[in-house]
Amino acid sequence: MRKRVGVAFILLGICLVLTGCWDVKTVSDYNFVTAMGIDHKEGKYTIYVQLMDFGDMGTHDQSPPGDRSNVWIGRSEGESLYEAINKLYKTSQQNLYWDHLMAIVFSENAIKNDINTFFDSIPRFPQIRYNTWVFSTREPISELFKYSTFFNLSPISNLLHNPRVLHNQLSYVPPIRLNTVLANKEEKGETDLIPNLILVKKKWEDTERDQTVLEMNGAFALDDGRAEHFYSEKQLDGVRWVTPKTRRSVLPINKDGRRIGMMSILKPDKKVDFAIEGGKPFIRLELEFKGVIEEVLTGSGAKEFQVIAEKEIREQVVQTYNAGIANATDIYGLEQYLYRRDPKTWKSLTAAAGSTEHGSFLNENSLKDVKVKVNISHSGMYDMEP
Repeated sequence: MRKRVGVAFILLGICLVLTGCWDVKTVSDYNFVTAMGIDHKEGKYTIYVQLMDFGDMGTHDQSPPGDRSNVWIGRSEGESLYEAINKLYKTSQQNLYWDHLMAIVFSENAIKNDINTFFDSIPRFPQIRYNTWVFSTREPISELFKYSTFFNLSPISNLLHNPRVLHNQLSYVPPIRLNTVLANKEEKGETDLIPNLILVKKKWEDTERDQTVLEMNGAFALDDGRAEHFYSEKQLDGVRWVTPKTRRSVLPINKDGRRIGMMSILKPDKKVDFAIEGGKPFIRLELEFKGVIEEVLTGSGAKEFQVIAEKEIREQVVQTYNAGIANATDIYGLEQYLYRRDPKTWKSLTAAAGSTEHGSFLNENSLKDVKVKVNISHSGMYDMEP
């Protein structure tokens, strides 16, 4: 009798434990959102979501050559972002899982309109993580989401989902995360550059056809939730020399209109000095870099490379600064340095310039001096004249 009772208790215990697994869901029960796009037109929000098979997110070592990952694009409209998202649920077939969201892309209309509405909605949505990358685009978002990566690698091994890898190899406008944008929204004198994505054709091809790929080209300058102006890659040449996020960038070395070599510029070090003279702000920048001579096409020496590099960097920094000032934009976020050191003076200058909400009190004469120092560490495998 005791034996039967013991067996009964054991079976009952097993049943109780098993009930904890009855509602467990597998990866096949979810649709994983890896990117979201936001457009705004005629008073309505349109959202796009990029879905990927979770099994495709690992490398495809066992997949046949040319077998590319399957990507699905969802689209929905609403009077608000939250309404558009919920309308999408009606046709999603399975649960949409947002924890793997890696990128948010704003259309030109959305980012020029006012994305403060988006910034109000996102913190209320617990599944979306704050380390998501933020981009802008002038391309159709649905087309942008269709292109993944080379070969049969993981579909998230590309510029949209992992921009930092390419930035470390060749730095230009640094990629930016959602948490940085949200934090800087409340920072006085801070400007965020939202990288712009474009589709590039005819640059890469496989054995069968041309392949369209993504490229970062230019950026929108975001100030207080609105980005009224787009800046081309050429206009932003100076950004890479001022941001500490630059890892490596290349600089052509020209003399008398002729290419004489190439240099890699590494590890920028920046010092900003503000002075108020006659009630006007003046800025002095000191920039120092490590330089590596990568290519020499003439008999020029290292000193000549250094002088030309310093002059070119200085000109690019000033050119980008002036491109922003022409649109009342403080591209380098220099005002923030004054705000942190002397908020009282910053407030008085802002009030005097009438730039409380948008724009900058800086002008083309505010950047008084830019000092550049390039320390050439080596010239590759071969020695060259000093």
